[in-house]
Amino acid sequence: MEKLNYLNVGCGKKFNPQWQNVDMVSHSPHVRQANLLKGIPYPTNQFDVVYHSQVLEHFPKDAAPDFIAECYRILKPGGILRIVLPDLQNIITEYQKQLAILKENPTPEAQANYDWIMLELFDQTVRNSTGGLMADYLRKPEHANEEYLKQRIGFVGSQIRNKYTETTGQKLKRTFKEMGALKLATLLWSTAKNKFLGSLLGEKYRIGAFRNGGEIHYWMYDEYSLGKLLKDTGFSSVKVQNPHTSDIKDWAKYELDIKDGMVYDPTSLFMEAIK
Repeated sequence: MEKLNYLNVGCGKKFNPQWQNVDMVSHSPHVRQANLLKGIPYPTNQFDVVYHSQVLEHFPKDAAPDFIAECYRILKPGGILRIVLPDLQNIITEYQKQLAILKENPTPEAQANYDWIMLELFDQTVRNSTGGLMADYLRKPEHANEEYLKQRIGFVGSQIRNKYTETTGQKLKRTFKEMGALKLATLLWSTAKNKFLGSLLGEKYRIGAFRNGGEIHYWMYDEYSLGKLLKDTGFSSVKVQNPHTSDIKDWAKYELDIKDGMVYDPTSLFMEAIK
């Protein structure tokens, strides 16, 4: 399959094999492994498109300009940068809406909606264990606000919910298929080692290891702050898009923001800019 001159940075397991793909950890031969905290390991002026989704918020605020500058560096003049990340304005607006509804009519559904939006607002930042309180919430077999959750969590959240209903055997089979024997063994060893060190060195070690492990959110952005960061880096033609729209040719066929007709992260901010 011919590779496009497009790069997906911090792709995780969401990538298109026609693209170049790079992440801190690779789960596929289609994904290059690299420490993105030390830069993006490609030459200057190489790519026509650079894309990253749910990545920038995992960088400390003071590291974000260098990361965006790296995106600028590796793009060709006229190249497109597309960024997808949690939308602070969306969450704040939704919080205010659900709080007003709850105060006006405190039904079980209104309480559940309020509880969830509070998790969206805080949990990704303050959690001290994998999945945090959001995972605990999604593990529940039933919710008073099931339809509301579907609207907020999209394809990614639905996949998480499906995983929580798996048996142990199904989970091991899926993980083995996704990672392969060697990487699964490495993951199990790392988990066991951290658990042992945590029991030996105490809760502070465990929390420190987790919070430096890349899962938590260090900062939040809205249309204004992300747009300013892009412009300050040198990008032009900064504009808000949505999951369906892009200046990237044939965007929909790559299924990076939409899978099987469902948006991966429906409440996100989608922005593009030109070098």
